[in-house]
Amino acid sequence: MAEELDSLKEFETEETLRRKIPIGWLILFWALILWGIYYFISYTPGISGWSQEKAFLEQMEEKK
Repeated sequence: MAEELDSLKEFETEETLRRKIPIGWLILFWALILWGIYYFISYTPGISGWSQEKAFLEQMEEKK
């Protein structure tokens, strides 16, 4: 007896192909991409000049 393997073709009905991604997921997806770009630009030393050492030294100067 040969086993029948599951096939995705049986799930590809017109109803399932018409389903859209919920708007909340799309908003989250694009928000995470935008946040990633912002984070990359803000905390990459070659682009923004920010470094942990520089931030630490600025804090020490403020405390004096």
